Amino acid sequence: MRSIGFAAAALCLALGSCANVKTAYDAVTTSTVPAKSVYVAVNAFNVVETAATGYITYCTPNPTPVGCNDDVIQNQIVPTMDKGITAKKTLVAFLKEHPGALGDKGLYSGLVTATSTLQTLLAANDKRP
Repeated sequence: MRSIGFAAAALCLALGSCANVKTAYDAVTTSTVPAKSVYVAVNAFNVVETAATGYITYCTPNPTPVGCNDDVIQNQIVPTMDKGITAKKTLVAFLKEHPGALGDKGLYSGLVTATSTLQTLLAANDKRP
C-alpha cells in the first residue's frame, strides 16, 4: 500500500491534480476494516444478540409478562437483530474464506450500528423485574 501512496504522491506532483488522486486513494484505504476489528464487532453483537433473545423469550408467553413491549420487539428489535445477523454471517463467511483479509466497511458499520441500536432498545424497554 505504501508503494501506491508514493506513486500517487509522485503522480500528484507531476500532474498537479492531488485532489482526485487523494480521493481515490482514501476511498480504497478506508472502505475496509482489519479482521481483528471485525471479530471484536462480531463478539460484541453476539453478547447483545443473546440479551435481546433473552428479552424476546421472556416476553413471548401469553399474556405478556410485565415489563415487555411487543410493539418494540416486533417493529424494532427483531428487524435490527435480522440486519445484524445478516451482516455478521456475511463478514464471518468472508473472513473464513479470506483469512487475514480486510473486511467490508459497510457490513462492519451495519453490524456496529445494529449492536448499538439493540443496546439502546434494550436499555429503554427491558423492564423485567
